[in-house]
Amino acid sequence: MTDKEKLEKSIEDLKGLTGIQFRVAEKDPEKLSEAARQVSQLVNAYREKYNKAGFVRSLLDDALPVGEIYGKAAAFHIPQDGRRAVFVIETGDMDEESGEILKNLLVTGPHDLMIPKDRQNVIFIRTMREREKREDLDALARTIVDMMGTEALKKVRVGYADPCDDLKDLSRTYREAAAALEVGRIFYKGDSVFAYGSLGIGRLIHSLPAEPCRLFLKEIFGENGPRTFDQETITTINAFFDNNLNISETARQLYVHRNTLVYRLEKLNAETGLDIRTFDDALTFKIAAMVIDYLNSKENEK
Repeated sequence: MTDKEKLEKSIEDLKGLTGIQFRVAEKDPEKLSEAARQVSQLVNAYREKYNKAGFVRSLLDDALPVGEIYGKAAAFHIPQDGRRAVFVIETGDMDEESGEILKNLLVTGPHDLMIPKDRQNVIFIRTMREREKREDLDALARTIVDMMGTEALKKVRVGYADPCDDLKDLSRTYREAAAALEVGRIFYKGDSVFAYGSLGIGRLIHSLPAEPCRLFLKEIFGENGPRTFDQETITTINAFFDNNLNISETARQLYVHRNTLVYRLEKLNAETGLDIRTFDDALTFKIAAMVIDYLNSKENEK
């Protein structure tokens, strides 16, 4: 095969991989040979990147037999061992400029990898550096949020999990990071960074089937279920919980008289049968509110 034929084949292969189409008008044999070599390298780089991303997707989806993982990883020059952490980043619609900002921030090592999950989320796999700890992962997640907010003017949320030490466990780490983001989105709307190991009762509720949750709400609120509260009542409840059930501090924060706050709490007690001034009823109400958020999220998924 002549250099010209090699070049034409490589150009056709590149078009098939990327959609890019061009032609070379050069006739000098030496320059044709060099062009054929360079375009061939470009084709190989695109092909390896595409296949590598496909391999990683299959790995994260737990779609590969264990026996195939290490052989394919070796083919793509991915080390078998090494501690790896997975971040799932909720970005919203990502434009090219925002994608470059995120890539330049995250992909700083030879085995770091960033791939799109879908139109709204990005997966980042970080090979941890020597002496890097779990606290450093939290710092990186918060840096992602801050950087995307200031540089790309995008509000993002990040879920991550504790790192794994073997490629075959990467799918579990990914599932935990994705679950952390979902649990955070449902229960902790005011936060932007969610660690799978620090989700508290939200992770427990998220793992429950829907039917026992409905039965729990029926037990607490009766046949008609929980009523919808107005914004004033919601603000009062949240402030009361934020101030550890302290009436004086809550009244001061809400700029209301103490008696006004007591009236609101007594009204809530009359409507729900729960006096959130007591620890047991406050705990029951808090869990019930989280269960309602969980069930609403499941309804929205349908």
